Amino acid sequence: MKEADEIRKKCGTENPFSVPEGYFEDFTKRLMDQLPEHISIPTETKITTWQRIKPWLYMAAMFCGLVFGFKYIIGNSDSTKTVIFSDNDPKPLYSDEYIEAVIDNSMMDDYTIYCYLTETENDSY
Repeated sequence: MKEADEIRKKCGTENPFSVPEGYFEDFTKRLMDQLPEHISIPTETKITTWQRIKPWLYMAAMFCGLVFGFKYIIGNSDSTKTVIFSDNDPKPLYSDEYIEAVIDNSMMDDYTIYCYLTETENDSY
C-alpha cells in the first residue's frame, strides 16, 4: 500500500485523459463519411457435387478405419488365448517337468495358483 500511496502523491488522482469538445456530437457524420460508398457483396459460388459428398465420404472412411482398427486389435488378441488341458488329450503340449519348473520360477504360492486356475475356468464358459 505504501507504493500505491507514493505513486498517487507523485501523479495525483485526477484522470489524465480528456475527450475533445464536440467529439460525440458529429461522431456519426464523420463515421459515415469514412465508409466506402459501394460495399461489394461477394457473389454466391456454386457448390459442386464433390463439395457436397466430401464430408460424408470422409466420415464413412473414418468409421471404416475405426471398425477395421478394432477388428485388427481384437483379432490379434485371439492368438494369446490360454490353453486348457483335458484328460482326453492323448499327448499334452507341455511336459510335467516343464510345467513344474515354470510354477516354481513364478514365485506363486498354492493359493494364488488355485485362484488363477479357477478364474481361468470361469472365464472360459
